[in-house]
Amino acid sequence: MSWRVRVATPADAEAIAQVHWDSWVATYTGVFPQASFDAFPLAARREVWQREAANTAPGRRLLVAVADLPASDAPVLGFACLGPYRRQPHEAAEAGAGEGELTALYLRPGHFRRGIGRALWQAVLQAAREIGYPALRLWVIAGNPAERFYAAMGALPVGHNVFDAHGTPVREHCCRVDLSSTD
Repeated sequence: MSWRVRVATPADAEAIAQVHWDSWVATYTGVFPQASFDAFPLAARREVWQREAANTAPGRRLLVAVADLPASDAPVLGFACLGPYRRQPHEAAEAGAGEGELTALYLRPGHFRRGIGRALWQAVLQAAREIGYPALRLWVIAGNPAERFYAAMGALPVGHNVFDAHGTPVREHCCRVDLSSTD
């Protein structure tokens, strides 16, 4: 199946939410307690992605990888979301100032290792450069197979955090890519 990456539209929000849910269930069952899934169900994800798809604020991009079919038939195979870095409460005030953040990159289960994630990553880097971000940060849950992907893409660890997910401590790593030196 061939596919392409494009900017998402509000019409993509339902499919983005489904990919987000399906990928979350496939990746995080056993990592997060059931209460975390219950607290952020598919319906809530639909609302989030409807707002995000309509958000045209500077510094933001929502991208989708879609099958190369007529628009009405093209399923969303994955998506990525870029915005300004959201400094975490445990970080120093200057952490990530002026940088971008990859807030989401998810693929439909069964569509890994086909180049879709890499294409979304490259599109995010290009968008971040166009916006003028000097660097891109992301947070990834420890043990997520995506850690290896981000490392292979040149994202270097710069910090970590442990947060409480409904009574379960979850470790996450912050990674960073300097956009002035990355292809």
